[in-house]
This record gives sequence, C-alpha cells and structure tokens, in this order.
Amino acid sequence: MSTITIEISDKLAERLETHRDQLSQILERGLSQIEADKESADDLRARTIRALESTGLIQNLDLTSLVKIPHNYKRQPPLKIPGKPLSEMIIEQRGKL
Repeated sequence: MSTITIEISDKLAERLETHRDQLSQILERGLSQIEADKESADDLRARTIRALESTGLIQNLDLTSLVKIPHNYKRQPPLKIPGKPLSEMIIEQRGKL
C-alpha cells in the first residue's frame, strides 16, 4: 500500500474527517466516476462523428493535410454595403411585433 499527501480545503477536510476509515473507497469511487465520465464523453464524441460521417454531413479529414494560414495573413476588410445594418433592421422588426 502507498501513502500520498494532498492539500485540500479546510471545509473538505472537515467533511472527510467523519469518513477517515473510508478515504481509499471514496477516492476509488470518485476516480472511477471521473474515468467513466471521460470514457462516455469520448464515446459520445466518436458516435456523433460516425453518425455525421454516415449521413455525409462531414467527411473524415486528415488534419495534417490542411493548409496552415500564416500568422501574418491580412484579412480583407469588410465590404461596405449601403443601408442600415441587419442588426438594426432586426431590432426594428422586433419592436413592431
């Protein structure tokens, strides 16, 4: 059996004091839950990607083949379109409802 030292808040220490003889079980259960949550999140992500690929909504991309945009790349300035901004038009329409 190993011994470890951890720093915890005083409040948590007070809560654990009544369970001193069960600390290894508490840690085991907590760690198992964390690992299960991570596995189910990874599994959900994988299942979601497979479902989207099967419908053709996404394709499995090789990320190493993507072109990197240089850090000094200059974006084109936004187009100047005459008239009111769309956001203002939406706000006006909401006021009429």
